[in-house]
Amino acid sequence: MVGLLDLPLELRNLIYDILLYEPLEPRPRGVLTIYERGVKDYLPLQCYRGLLRVNHQIYREFKEAIRHLSSSKQINYLLDFAFIHGRPFFSLTWIHFPALSPLINSITINIDLKVRDPFSSRVENRYFPSEWELDELLEDNPKSFASQLFDYAAILLKSLAGLLSYGDPGFNLLYIEAMTLNLRRPTCPYESRDGPNYSRRQPVAEAEAKALGQTMRETLKDNAKGFSPFAATDCFKLSPLIQIGALKFASEGQLWGEGHNMVLAGDDFRWLHYGLPLRRLSHLVNDVQTFEMRP
Repeated sequence: MVGLLDLPLELRNLIYDILLYEPLEPRPRGVLTIYERGVKDYLPLQCYRGLLRVNHQIYREFKEAIRHLSSSKQINYLLDFAFIHGRPFFSLTWIHFPALSPLINSITINIDLKVRDPFSSRVENRYFPSEWELDELLEDNPKSFASQLFDYAAILLKSLAGLLSYGDPGFNLLYIEAMTLNLRRPTCPYESRDGPNYSRRQPVAEAEAKALGQTMRETLKDNAKGFSPFAATDCFKLSPLIQIGALKFASEGQLWGEGHNMVLAGDDFRWLHYGLPLRRLSHLVNDVQTFEMRP
């Protein structure tokens, strides 16, 4: 019987590429409580991970294939968050997750907001969430969508670092070149001539989309501005060091602001301070730039 190591290296590399490019089947999951075990259990780790335990040679070759992906800017994670007006949970769906890597080229999080969904599909039990529940979700407070989003991102990065450190005593840095939070147009139940169709969705009206989008933008900025500074000279105290080169904000793929050089210290994101007066997010740009959101 011919084994994997009996094949030429070119064919083995082709097999590694096929495994790394295997598409994900999107599976939405409701998240009520954000905790490390739950985040880790839902990571879409591919079946190739068994190859890493076969022997040292295949481990080295597969790790080299992953390094090639990151050097060619192809370690790009993509996931969707859906926040539902009046619900104490959000929905999470992984769209693209090529491989575990200490260098991640990008993490893109699409943020959806669903409004005016009834609590029950049955007519006799149908009632709707109140406006104050929408305000609590969107405005700056510990229960806002932005607070939940950053809490999840922090535990996600800690979970990735933990998996990378397993069996690798030399691992000490997880670097994310860019993390983009992309607001998408909110949706509501589909309005037909016979009344609302709660099994279908449509974008909210332009004026409502503008008002909701502005509130969500301000909440994201307020959360990010609240991250405290962290002295760059103290980075050696963080083990492993988890650093984000750029935190970007976008709406429908249009960039409207970004901050640079952020670390995860404990459970909190913090802006790196290099000894000059800290500007934090005062350099957020209002210049509208268009960029493509690709997995």
